[in-house]
Amino acid sequence: MKYFYIILIMFLSFTIYSCAKKSDSSSSSSTTTELEGTWVTSCYEYSSGLYSKKTVVVSGTNYTVDYEYFSVSSCNSDNATTKWVDNQTSLSIGDAMTFNSYGSSGGSGHQFTVTHNSTTLVWLSADDVSWANTNSYCGISNWVINVAQDVSGKTCGSSTEWSSGITLYGLYLLDGTKLLPSQSPSSYPSSVSTEVSNTYNKK
Repeated sequence: MKYFYIILIMFLSFTIYSCAKKSDSSSSSSTTTELEGTWVTSCYEYSSGLYSKKTVVVSGTNYTVDYEYFSVSSCNSDNATTKWVDNQTSLSIGDAMTFNSYGSSGGSGHQFTVTHNSTTLVWLSADDVSWANTNSYCGISNWVINVAQDVSGKTCGSSTEWSSGITLYGLYLLDGTKLLPSQSPSSYPSSVSTEVSNTYNKK
């Protein structure tokens, strides 16, 4: 869920959704066992000339999402431009859900909630730091390369980041070693995207 620079650039392909319904057997268990670990997307084209890779790390009740951006299609760390991190805690697994339209035989997952603690942004190239300071990106004009700043609740380009302390409502589909999540600050999502940008593989 991150927007880069000032103009929101649309994905090159249409996003496909799988609708979710509550399963006959629901769960209010707080266990996070099936999500525990590191989940990573493939490198994908975010916009023309800009590529991205995302990582979800679940450790106990901690839920962290990294959004990394690169200037090359290999998503090589030497060509990284920026990194956003959503730090979330108090992960709680809720009702079981089914995704009847997913794949050939459907899919399953759960609703969940987390508390959003912060969103940080770090610029990884000198040219981008100069641009960010000149344009007061996120309302900040003292950016320093490789130094993260908290941008929670700030307007960055065309997007306002989530504020610290809010509850986020989530939904995920788990297909073996593939995780497809979605989050919203207002209510539980009714679907998840099956695009490559939202398909996380267990590392």
